[in-house]
Amino acid sequence: MKFSVTPGEENWKERFLQTLHSDYSSCFHMNQYVQQLQSCFTASHRELLSLKALPSFKPLAHQIKAVEKAVFDMNCSAILADEVGLGKTAEAAMIMKELQLRHLARSILILVPSSLAGQWQTELFQLGIPCIIHRGKKEWRNHPVIIASIDLLKREPLKSQFNSLSFDLVIIDEAHRLSNPKTLNYQFVSSLDKTYILLLTATPVQNKPEELYTLSTLINPALFKDKREFKKMVNENSREFHGRIDAIMIRTRKKETDIKWTKRNISVRWLDQSGYEKQLYISVEKAFRELKRLNTHRFTHLTLLKQGCSSSIALLKALRREQHNDICHILGPMLEVNPQQLETSKGKEILKIIRERKDKVLIFTQYRATQLYLQWYLKQHNVSSVMFRGGFKKGKKKWMTDLFRDHADVMIATEAGSEGLNLQFCHCIVHADLPWNPMKLEQRIGRVHRLGQKEDVEIIYLLNRTTIEERIWQLLESKVHLFKTIIGEHEQVLSTVKAETEKYLKDALLNSKSEEEMKIKLNLLEDYLENEGVNHDEGSVQAGH
Repeated sequence: MKFSVTPGEENWKERFLQTLHSDYSSCFHMNQYVQQLQSCFTASHRELLSLKALPSFKPLAHQIKAVEKAVFDMNCSAILADEVGLGKTAEAAMIMKELQLRHLARSILILVPSSLAGQWQTELFQLGIPCIIHRGKKEWRNHPVIIASIDLLKREPLKSQFNSLSFDLVIIDEAHRLSNPKTLNYQFVSSLDKTYILLLTATPVQNKPEELYTLSTLINPALFKDKREFKKMVNENSREFHGRIDAIMIRTRKKETDIKWTKRNISVRWLDQSGYEKQLYISVEKAFRELKRLNTHRFTHLTLLKQGCSSSIALLKALRREQHNDICHILGPMLEVNPQQLETSKGKEILKIIRERKDKVLIFTQYRATQLYLQWYLKQHNVSSVMFRGGFKKGKKKWMTDLFRDHADVMIATEAGSEGLNLQFCHCIVHADLPWNPMKLEQRIGRVHRLGQKEDVEIIYLLNRTTIEERIWQLLESKVHLFKTIIGEHEQVLSTVKAETEKYLKDALLNSKSEEEMKIKLNLLEDYLENEGVNHDEGSVQAGH
């Protein structure tokens, strides 16, 4: 059993004596309790021991402030939610070192996406903190600081092994992956025996406020009585509510720092689909109407249209699935295509951007088929590019990043590239297609617009007119401007899709040219509200993964 004290707590003595009485058999525990009490109550002058212990590291003012708040006001358990690129890893490392120097953390577990393990190890080594990456071997058992992939540990037999252990500190990077309590990720972290916990995420809310409630249960389960109370307080938007959030979350915005940030120049380029891609997109729409399956396959309809906006090849690949045989039967000769027909308006626009800039360009797409198509298309025009996707091993991901920095003109990344990459040498991002979630856009942009960026960053959205992308943009449009003014205030972090929903409903009811068009719009909105917020990359207990 371990004892945790919050500075200023009045009844700590009674709890301390009760804890000693129930766990007096271990001299180690006795020593730990005494050391923790000393550290909490003799540090009233808020001196950080880690500042002297890390001479080669010069933290920024906002990082020192965040660490002070976490250590002295939050008992070293918090959501570190600084905006992308402000150095949350360094803050977590300082807190870790602080606990070690105060003899409060002998066993530390750092859970990260597998692609970020090496990056964490490198950064900790640079700060003079030795650590080891868990790769399934037994050497990790004797090391005080372990870095591991949460996807590796959350499954048996490692899950049971780690549930039987006790950790003084657990750190979780990209903690927004824990925002769904039904996932194995959340349940594994929740089951760990831990004294202190740090959750690192620049996007503590991605779709709805309840995600922050889920994260809060890992920091302080008693912060809110239940989800119903949380929702009520969100709606009231009271000072008490923000006070409770401030008690568990530290969020620094870029405009609050002393750093002189470069600008974000955001532009939207509306394009007209041309030739075969337009014919295929329209034909798929007509096929669904002919099948009269909008009531039972609305989300399938929506997904196919999104793929058609990304590239013809992405849509063609999706149509090859057995579930779409009936649609393919209707399309018939439309599916017989030659390479010359695959050129898309977005491909041509991307080539134009690359030639105009004569500089490195980072392209994001949701679909691997589009990624492969763009690499092929650019190669036909003598443009060198590298790909980045989730299936690559750690070594290959680093290799792709190095190639992009030193040789290639373009990197084409899937959503896997929106986390962990440091690409300050690039100054232009092109969104070849849109996710529903605006927070994912911010994660993408944060790969380039972060500490160390010396140039203004150009952010370009490529959208197809008279397609589903117009509807998606309506849902995102009111939030995109936040990337200029910087997301971060609680009122903004806790915002929902209410404003976008009302705007979309108004459009559906007042601007639809027919009852059928209105029904389609409302069905698509219903699919968005029901399906968005489910992280399909994580194992869901309900789905049996």
